[in-house]
Amino acid sequence: MRRVVTGALEVQRTAKVIGSSLEAAPEVFVTPEMMALLETVTFEEVCITSCVWLSTKPVPAGAFALADVPQVAVVFEPAKGGKCERCWRVLPDVGTHKHPGTCQRCNDALG
Repeated sequence: MRRVVTGALEVQRTAKVIGSSLEAAPEVFVTPEMMALLETVTFEEVCITSCVWLSTKPVPAGAFALADVPQVAVVFEPAKGGKCERCWRVLPDVGTHKHPGTCQRCNDALG
């Protein structure tokens, strides 16, 4: 599943839409069985993206897929928000915490 996500992001990187996978928040379409498995991990960390949206809805036309990874497709979406100065993830809450320029997770880590 990660290979499909990274393949979709590479298309965007080649097109110079993004420079880093952390600038992405892709929507990943999977089966209900795959969804149950993915809910046991932090899939955005596995894919090294700022966010991943998981869906069991029908795959939209034009979604990125790999022939050898059936039942997984990706629609690219850019991550929204500011870039955390500590972890570099792009998140909407960056800059709203005690430690300026950080996301919630990094703010909590800094105490």
